[in-house]
Amino acid sequence: MTLNMRYGSGSDKIGDPGYDLPTSPRKLQAIAEAIRSVDPDIVALQEVRNQLQAENLARLTGLNCVYASHPLGYRLFFFEWGLAFLYRLELAETAGRSMLIDRRTGVGRTGLLCRISSSGAMITFINVHFDHDKKKSQMENLLRIIEELPPPVCLLGDFNCAPDDPHLTPLASRVADTCLLADTESSREALTTGTLVGKGGRKDYIWVPPRCFSVREAGLVAEPHRRVSDHIGYWADISLQ
Repeated sequence: MTLNMRYGSGSDKIGDPGYDLPTSPRKLQAIAEAIRSVDPDIVALQEVRNQLQAENLARLTGLNCVYASHPLGYRLFFFEWGLAFLYRLELAETAGRSMLIDRRTGVGRTGLLCRISSSGAMITFINVHFDHDKKKSQMENLLRIIEELPPPVCLLGDFNCAPDDPHLTPLASRVADTCLLADTESSREALTTGTLVGKGGRKDYIWVPPRCFSVREAGLVAEPHRRVSDHIGYWADISLQ
């Protein structure tokens, strides 16, 4: 599952920066309920406020967590944010890798990697949240990381790219969109509805190498859980072939 959780600020005032809006135990509980509704083995979260928020979500969902902040330059603006994985499977290794860095300000984007043991195999998951700008360099860095890793590698996150964005094209030779691989009523509804509340369009994806995985089902979290953020949680039921 993947979800841009908007710092736990809910779906109020869509269009305003989520980090300027308040969070609350009630809003965090709603995110936890959305996650539990899918009963996932692993969840990629973007726009996590800090380590403590990730730990609180792990406690509410009964899962483990690992968190990585985006580059420390943001702290010069008295601001922290990052990525997290919630997981129930056996974690073998985790690491943060740079996706984008501004040498002048020290701000940028981090990718969070974790290697999970499943059915006797090691699977690497990469959680990303692309910046709206410099997508080409972020994709080049992501591809470089994929090439360095042993297969299989799965990608999850908010790519800030529509499905027809040419910046996604280089992924096609390596991984496939689970929403297209499933081709079910639920996945087709996700294609039509999109993952952005009130806007339509898809920015959030789970990509897997089709030679390694079969996709049984994919879709959006159920309707009662679609306004816990300004993004809608997207999930895929995959299995190793």
